[in-house]
Amino acid sequence: MFDTSKDIDRLSKVDALADLNSPYELVGDAQTNLFSSAMVEIDQWHCQHNDQYARLFASHPRPFIPVGMFKSVDLATSVGGEGYWFSSSGTGQSGKTRVFCDAGSLARIQRAMIRMFDTAGFLSKRHARFLLLSPDPRRGDHAGYAIAFLKFTACAPVAECVFAVDEKLDFDGDLAWETLKRWACDPTPIYIFGLTVFFERLCLCGSSPVVVQGPVRGITGGGWKGMTQRLSRPEVIAHLASLLQTPALDIRDIYGMTEHPLHYLDCPHGHFHPPAYSRFSIIGEDGVPVAAGETGLIALEKRVRARSS
Repeated sequence: MFDTSKDIDRLSKVDALADLNSPYELVGDAQTNLFSSAMVEIDQWHCQHNDQYARLFASHPRPFIPVGMFKSVDLATSVGGEGYWFSSSGTGQSGKTRVFCDAGSLARIQRAMIRMFDTAGFLSKRHARFLLLSPDPRRGDHAGYAIAFLKFTACAPVAECVFAVDEKLDFDGDLAWETLKRWACDPTPIYIFGLTVFFERLCLCGSSPVVVQGPVRGITGGGWKGMTQRLSRPEVIAHLASLLQTPALDIRDIYGMTEHPLHYLDCPHGHFHPPAYSRFSIIGEDGVPVAAGETGLIALEKRVRARSS
């Protein structure tokens, strides 16, 4: 393996894209040109450092890569330096995706996500308490969602952080509610992050309403491949609102996948709006965009990641 971390740090167009201050403004020609230039820059970087990607690109410039391909084909670009390995949940039949994100790419993703969270009103300068309905990724090899939820604690200075899911993915409802009751008596903001299935379990094991003095913000992540048992997501939110009697409750949903580095946070009306840092299209099986009103596959563009295997 050779050290390409310095090359990664010189992706000026990608950096400029990640540094756009207003993620949800109407996209003009300048943003469109910047995005296109950034994608050319990152494609050139991978072609220079990854023979397999270079051959694929030569046959199909800017190729659409199916998610399943990450689970079965080694598309690794050799990268030196520090970073994180992320893995998908592996609940499907095709195995797991494993992706390495170098430090430079992680920094770009974080800068973009901070602006998205800020626009959503999720950033705070006040100390806050975090209840994570996920395992502690520092204590084992866990799916990428666990690392993501831990990183989301950058929303505010951390006064306390409690993990309510153990290394075996067992949810501890007693711990979760004991923690919320302990935190309820002062106005320090509370954040709750976790998979939708664990939010459901939090609701189902709640016995009586808790009066919470401070605001509660939350993020649900995915349906865990349909593993929720009794409640739809709107029912989960309504049930949680009845159990946590707080002056302000704001629960958002987030969409993401291991194969795509950017997460998408919904608006207060439950809609996902693509930010300036990415593009998407709806394509048919032939790879051609479908007509308005037709269904198809979602093709996402946001390539700042350096290695996958």
